[in-house]
Amino acid sequence: MADPISLVARPFLSEIFRIVSSLISGEYSLIHGVKEDLERLSSHLTSIKAVLEDAEKKQLNQQHLKDWLEKLQEVVFDAEDVLDTFATDAKVRRRFQTPLSNTAYKHDVANKIKVISRRFDVISTEKERFHLNSQVDVGKLETPNHTVFHMVQSDVVGRDADKENIINMMLSNEYDREGDVSVIPIIGMGGLGKTTLAQFIFNDEKIAHHFESRMWICVTVDFNPTRILKEMIQFHSKVKLDESSESHLHSRLLEFLREQRFLLVLDDFWLEDYNRWDQSLLGLLRNGAKGSRVLVTSRNTRVVIATLPPYNLSYLSEDDCWSLFSRIVCRNGSLPENLERIGRTIIGKCKGLPLAVKAMAGILLNHTDDVNKWKQIQNHEIWEIEEQEQESGFDRFKIMAILKFSYDHLPYYLKHCFAYCSIFPKAYAFNKKELVKYWIAQGIIQSRGRDTMEETGIAHFHELTTRSFFQLSNTDDKDIYIMHDLMHDLALSISSPNCCQVKDNDSWNFSKQPRHLSLLGKDLEQPMLQIVKNDQKLRSLLFPSEGLKSFSNQVLENLFRTLKYLRLLDLSSSVILVLPDSIEELKLLRYLDLSRTEIKVLPDSICNLYNLQALKLQGCLWLSGLPKNLGNLVNLRHLDLEDMFWFKYSSKLPPRMGNLTNLHNLHAFRVGNENGYRIEELKNMEHLSKTLHISNLENAVNAGEAKLNEKKNLDKLTFEWSDRVPNTQDEAAERSVLEDLQPHPDLKELQVFRYGGNEFPTWMSEGRLQNLVKVTLDGCVKCKTLTIGDRLPNLKELYMKRMLELEKWPEVDCHSLRRLKFSNCPNLRELPSIFPSLNVMKIKVATP
Repeated sequence: MADPISLVARPFLSEIFRIVSSLISGEYSLIHGVKEDLERLSSHLTSIKAVLEDAEKKQLNQQHLKDWLEKLQEVVFDAEDVLDTFATDAKVRRRFQTPLSNTAYKHDVANKIKVISRRFDVISTEKERFHLNSQVDVGKLETPNHTVFHMVQSDVVGRDADKENIINMMLSNEYDREGDVSVIPIIGMGGLGKTTLAQFIFNDEKIAHHFESRMWICVTVDFNPTRILKEMIQFHSKVKLDESSESHLHSRLLEFLREQRFLLVLDDFWLEDYNRWDQSLLGLLRNGAKGSRVLVTSRNTRVVIATLPPYNLSYLSEDDCWSLFSRIVCRNGSLPENLERIGRTIIGKCKGLPLAVKAMAGILLNHTDDVNKWKQIQNHEIWEIEEQEQESGFDRFKIMAILKFSYDHLPYYLKHCFAYCSIFPKAYAFNKKELVKYWIAQGIIQSRGRDTMEETGIAHFHELTTRSFFQLSNTDDKDIYIMHDLMHDLALSISSPNCCQVKDNDSWNFSKQPRHLSLLGKDLEQPMLQIVKNDQKLRSLLFPSEGLKSFSNQVLENLFRTLKYLRLLDLSSSVILVLPDSIEELKLLRYLDLSRTEIKVLPDSICNLYNLQALKLQGCLWLSGLPKNLGNLVNLRHLDLEDMFWFKYSSKLPPRMGNLTNLHNLHAFRVGNENGYRIEELKNMEHLSKTLHISNLENAVNAGEAKLNEKKNLDKLTFEWSDRVPNTQDEAAERSVLEDLQPHPDLKELQVFRYGGNEFPTWMSEGRLQNLVKVTLDGCVKCKTLTIGDRLPNLKELYMKRMLELEKWPEVDCHSLRRLKFSNCPNLRELPSIFPSLNVMKIKVATP
């Protein structure tokens, strides 16, 4: 079922073409024979790229064409690995002005490029056998329709009666038994909406009011009592648990459950061994109060833990299916009569399965003006196959074929995004921003127009969600994104062998060398050794399972020196004390996650990772600084650190942070007097977002060089001067500095600490920050008049503290202000007379 041309050729051929163009115009062209090979390679890339669209359409019915595409896939990946390595070396040499003089290296370059060129010679020659049609405009990219990228959350359709029936069972005293817990199973085939119904019930007000505690756990085929216990505790504590023994988890959970009436939802439950249930969880659950309930969703009709008869979920009616379909396809109106007639025919073929209905809606939602598209779907051969199979009762085959059909109709730029997600385990809760970083690291995302790669990636994620490839789930008042288990099965089937999961006791077959791999078991040492030995073309290596991971230093050394084409490496939650210097061998690495490790110091060699885009260090509680040459990571986009790190170690940030012009998050910057620490380091960091705390502003000279007025993605700014005794000479200088630090008009929150000027800047008094919501002024001891509030239509909160000389706040329009607090402002005598929206006002006088 793999779809190699969609998954690889388009985005990666474009990237190879870009790399080849840069190599032709660079230093490598001076090596004997290289320029000619690169130009021939460029010609092959152009001709192959021209026929991709036609090849994509024909491959499903021509096995020899699919075989050719699989060869193309291998060559494309191998070529990008080699060429990207050479291009990286060239960029590093250019940055540090190092000449290309090593004869052996030149020889290696020439040989490897010649090998690649010859492989493309073969591919290009074979292409001619298929008589494929060329596109006229081969450089034109398919542009997504951004109007569909916003989230679609249709109400639950056709399940009101089911909901009420089950709620009545859950609230009825008839099923209460002292010292026991009632288990209610919802049974139905995959895609019928069992999980959606369970969420509908879980979030109902009557249920929330009746049960003192509610927990939601996705179980999946792998019944893991330790994971289930841990997640139940996390539902109560709201704190992520570290590694714990099962006995410790038992005692912790008892603290929460004892004498409490609880609801536990076990979603996607498959266990048939009653003894495992009895020995692992049932005894604990019996400690809850009388009236506690367990709600189970399952495809398995033999749910042995049930204490009540199963609630068999029926198919949706045709009217309900149409209601669901039309809410997705025509959210802003109704369909023309001819399309509605065709649409109802299509929906009738979905046999009442909500997931199938949503899949069809995902195909047609952008084609409400294309009747031929609707007729094509209506008359497609898939329905004939499905009707034949339906007579034989192959329900799973039916739904999987429909989902594959939906996948086939995805734009090419979404196919690889979806397939890549197969390396995550079932029931994985996706963080969409983090997933987008993964996609970017693998070169899947190509930015469009003025959008950043992150914005393009988020748009792709939203479109996949709109088409039901992801589902938005809300439990415990949290929105999370999950993939339906059937969608996950689809992702596994179409991504093989490029993407692979390895579990405990699995046999590892590396004959086809997967490019993206996740290890899901507890025993990692042996699989890691196997990977290093047999899969040297790996691009992604993840360990997404729960619990701490343990690697020997030798395994890491071997990994870094062998897997030279890794783009993404996740070593989070592992017992690592020291990161080997050999990390620098991973020249193509884009994403490195060291979160929740015990690393104290990062090796300076990490600063040689020229391509690194994301460095995650969340939960590294022992980390006490960053390497001095961090400024060499000129492609770094995300530097994720604990908030406490920024607070404790902002004075130890390395110099030349301004070199990181692609960085999105720099939460603290301490202004210094020396080169590399001055405020102009912020000048070209135009992508900074969320929060920025600038301290030691008494050292700022030419503060306007920070260009804060151009940083549109900052939500919160903090300006801080050191704690000192201000003098008259400082007043004018600090007034000038704050004037020059004018933020972008989109700023939401402003904090100013220990400002020594005697008046606030004009950009505060003239209302230039139209989107400002919250202002805090603390220790601005020389200001006598507050000139803020007027012409700030969105200002809702204002806090003033230790404004020792503040005398008046003249009459201004504060119609939006809701919270106002004064603390230790002893000379304040005059306030505006009207605060029409004020809800809270606090005045605190300093005690002597």
